[in-house]
Amino acid sequence: MHESILAEIDAEIARLQSAKALLSSGTTPAIRKRGRPAKVKAEPMAPKRSAKRRTMSAAARDRIRQAQIKRWAAVKKTAKPNLNAVVAPLPIAKKKKARKSAA
Repeated sequence: MHESILAEIDAEIARLQSAKALLSSGTTPAIRKRGRPAKVKAEPMAPKRSAKRRTMSAAARDRIRQAQIKRWAAVKKTAKPNLNAVVAPLPIAKKKKARKSAA
């Protein structure tokens, strides 16, 4: 009777040791840290060419300026306020009463 119990315990120990060996032989799982993940540096690619800024002529800037002024004028023309409209007065805010402190 004792022999069968000891055999079962030995079998359980062997099973646990094999499970431990499987878990420890593999790579350890990465522990996730709280917060934003760190940036991963990409492999260096071909060097970027510096973008040359295009210069705009004074005449082109003036044409763009005049077009924008026309757009603003059109918006202001359509957004004229109606002087005959009745505007509801703002509600008057009630004053709060000061609490009496219990001393």
